[in-house]
Amino acid sequence: MAIHLYYALAQMMRNAGVGLTPEQAKDLMRRWLAGQAKAWGEPAHDPATGWVMYQLWMRTDDGQAVQVTGRITPPDFYIVDVRPLTSTEIAELAKWEASND
Repeated sequence: MAIHLYYALAQMMRNAGVGLTPEQAKDLMRRWLAGQAKAWGEPAHDPATGWVMYQLWMRTDDGQAVQVTGRITPPDFYIVDVRPLTSTEIAELAKWEASND
């Protein structure tokens, strides 16, 4: 599965305060796909485009909690957004992590 990046991802990540480069985001997804990183995910529908997206809550190598949003179009995965989780979302992720260790 090839992982592609939305063309404006780097700027979006900077604006959101994500401490990753686009290449690091791709590496995080590669590690998740290889079973080397844990993520809590669910599908989401974008009514504006009709796309079925996938949202993953996960942690970066330095522990930052982020949401990676992507579109699966077999055999590829397109990362369209990466943003930090809110404090409420971080609490939910921590609860999920504790119950799924």
